[in-house]
Amino acid sequence: MKRKTYAVLTAAIILLTSTIAYADTGVITASNLNVRQAPNSAVIGQLTYGQNVTVIGYVDGWCKIQYDDKTGFIFGNYVSVTPDEAAAKDADAAQPTQETETTASSAGQNVVEYAKKFLGVPYVYGGSSPSGFDCSGFVQYVYKYFGISLPRTSYSQMYSGYAVSTADMQPGDIIVFRGGGHVGIYIGNDTYIHAPNSGRSVSIDPLDRSIHSVRRVF
Repeated sequence: MKRKTYAVLTAAIILLTSTIAYADTGVITASNLNVRQAPNSAVIGQLTYGQNVTVIGYVDGWCKIQYDDKTGFIFGNYVSVTPDEAAAKDADAAQPTQETETTASSAGQNVVEYAKKFLGVPYVYGGSSPSGFDCSGFVQYVYKYFGISLPRTSYSQMYSGYAVSTADMQPGDIIVFRGGGHVGIYIGNDTYIHAPNSGRSVSIDPLDRSIHSVRRVF
């Protein structure tokens, strides 16, 4: 029995360490934010404005965090996330050449034209098809058409491709907002296309909000 228990504990430790490949730093932006046992489940605690948390995963708009001696989940809209430095360096290791920039410009225009075909499609939380999109589902679906596989959540998409500055943005680039809480596709002239939120549909809006980062995947 002891040998069996030891084997189970060892397996659990291996699973835990393989799951936490990196940890991001988050800062709470709400006055009081509930910590839940799982997304949309029982409240196990509360965090306050300005408090730092360690984010170890992302699940459909929720952040998985280390909370005391256990894990919990907080809604991603109310935490500003700073990516793990090692992960960011790995993602940005490949520097684009001039040829790459030219290819990105041409491919980006194609992405924009395809994305516009879905203007008016309603926002649906968790949606990833033309019957309804959420923000990351829309970005993922558009790029899949061009053979580019992106992660499902906005928090994961902010690590895709490589970083470019806002001054060098080109149509087709992925724009990340709210520390990874929202994503859209830049279409030029200080505008972007995205699936905004409940009650709205895929729309083109002006870039009049703070940008967290810009990612290029071509």
